Amino acid sequence: MKKIFITFCVLVLSCAAFGQQIKSKNAELEDLITLLNFAGYELFSFDISEMLNEQYDITIVQKEFLAGKEIESSDIDTISNMMLLTDFPESSRQEVLQDILEIGLDFDHKTQVFAKVEKINFGFIPSGNDSTKFILIDVPVRNKNRVTLKLRGLTTNDSNKMLFYYHTRLFKISIFKEDEFIPLILFGSAWYDERFNIFRFCGEREIDPDMSSEILKDIPHHYVVGVKFVKRQ
Repeated sequence: MKKIFITFCVLVLSCAAFGQQIKSKNAELEDLITLLNFAGYELFSFDISEMLNEQYDITIVQKEFLAGKEIESSDIDTISNMMLLTDFPESSRQEVLQDILEIGLDFDHKTQVFAKVEKINFGFIPSGNDSTKFILIDVPVRNKNRVTLKLRGLTTNDSNKMLFYYHTRLFKISIFKEDEFIPLILFGSAWYDERFNIFRFCGEREIDPDMSSEILKDIPHHYVVGVKFVKRQ
């Protein structure tokens, strides 16, 4: 009887083990995003389709701050959120229209619009070295730009080696205002905590557009990327 019981237990355990299998499955988009973020890649997309009731010149602006004070501001690019055939000299419109139709763009004869910008994408990607980072700016159907950000390293009490720890934060976007700089993304350095001998980057997950967030008091160096909308006359 004992031998029969032992044999039965072995068969049960064998069947249970046989039923547990590792199965291959297709990776999902969330898995890819997690891996890219771990490798230093981040993508942010902003929907600007609600502004298509007017034609705007959109300037993409980069600002640099050191110890909370702005030290540099530069315009990366200026684009229009809508491209109209009437933006071109009358003498060249027929030729431009032919090019528009040949490349397959939709042309609205009533409004003269042949291209609309509905979103702007910002990608933060590794540059290949620790002291710089790239921003890729993609405006679908329009421009693509790459900007190099110079980073500032930190040291610890027990080492003179420069270390670079930068993180991103989004700004709160509440009210759209024309002719004013609208901050979108903060890219900032962690700070060194001497008391615990560690680097920190903690605080608000979203930054106040008036730059009043507490986290900004601790960040030693950061960039702000944003946009400015100016209505076409």
